Amino acid sequence: MQKIRASGNLTSFGYKTTQGIFTDFLSGALSVLGGIFIVILLWRSVEVAVSEWSPTLTARECFRFPENPAVPDRENMTQLLLSAAFFGSDALYFDGGEENTGMTETQPLPPSDIPNEEQPQNPLGEPDSDNPDITNIYSYDYSALPDGELALIPYDLTYGSTSGEVSISNTTVYTPDIEAALTNEYPIKTDLDAYSAEEPLILIVHTHGTESYSPNGALSVTQGFLHRSSDTQANVVAVGKVMADMLNEAGIPTLHCETMHDLESYTRSYNLAADTIQKYLAEYPSIQYVFDVHRDAIVRQNGDLIRPITVINGEITAQVMLLVGTNEQGADHPDWETNFTVAAQLQDRLVTNYERFARPINIRGASFNEQFTKGSLLIEIGSAANSLEEAKNAAKYLTYSIIDMIKDNAE
Repeated sequence: MQKIRASGNLTSFGYKTTQGIFTDFLSGALSVLGGIFIVILLWRSVEVAVSEWSPTLTARECFRFPENPAVPDRENMTQLLLSAAFFGSDALYFDGGEENTGMTETQPLPPSDIPNEEQPQNPLGEPDSDNPDITNIYSYDYSALPDGELALIPYDLTYGSTSGEVSISNTTVYTPDIEAALTNEYPIKTDLDAYSAEEPLILIVHTHGTESYSPNGALSVTQGFLHRSSDTQANVVAVGKVMADMLNEAGIPTLHCETMHDLESYTRSYNLAADTIQKYLAEYPSIQYVFDVHRDAIVRQNGDLIRPITVINGEITAQVMLLVGTNEQGADHPDWETNFTVAAQLQDRLVTNYERFARPINIRGASFNEQFTKGSLLIEIGSAANSLEEAKNAAKYLTYSIIDMIKDNAE
């Protein structure tokens, strides 16, 4: 009886020990798994925070317009439909009373009625003997174009300008003197030590902030592809962020307004952007430069999209264009030639530093909100056919030249 009882006790004791070990093991395993899960969450949070970190944090607080936003109306629905057809580009409302950048004309391109298989492989013509690798990027294999898709045609919109050549594309009655603009005293002298986050020098805005790009690596897009996005990490706002971060890191205090003014109303986007700019200037009178950063939209009659590119330091890079507004269409902008001087001297650096990078300066009849500061410019970075990566590369090289220009003219 004693042995049985002892055996029973031992059996009972053994059962409790096994159960306890299993419970402890399960508890420990759950604790470990929970700890790993928490570490993963924390690590992911750190990754997101690092990826989104920016020295331009103060710029994320933008003035809201309108202050009491309305729900989307029929106008915005029309805008969406037009955008889906790709005509919601800067060509929309061109010279129809609303200031906008317009669509770049493409007369030098091959006629659209030529069958694809007969179109030249290289729209530039003969290869560049000095740099054949540059020229070869402009070839396009139409035979690989999927049925029903639109080609993203690589193209040189500098039109073969030689290194150091400053040229303009002028749609106005004015005849700005390029030589005078290049030799004039630079109109903005700054003591960079006097500027800070509270007293910034530059403001970057986006009148058409929803402008976005084609997928990275894409050679074509579907006909209904929407080159619009409200995601500020995917549209032209992300390109402006590259510029703002670089400027701040270089010691040039810059604010970046991430408001997408065309979300409220495409037709009123320039009016809304003007309100934003004026409120910033009232809040920060130290601002001397306002850069309105866009991406262009260049479309052939057959619907194919033009992709302006070059190669810089081995990187495929979108081409850029500086746009200078005037008072030809009645805007109160009598000193537009001062802005042109800034543009010409920046263009001089771009065409000297980089091959086939800067398209000719575009002179237009509307003011494009450039009347508010001497250093106001509208900047087209790439086209809808470029990728976001190509546009960010362009922003990088553009900003290097902006930094040099400002520092070289510091007091």
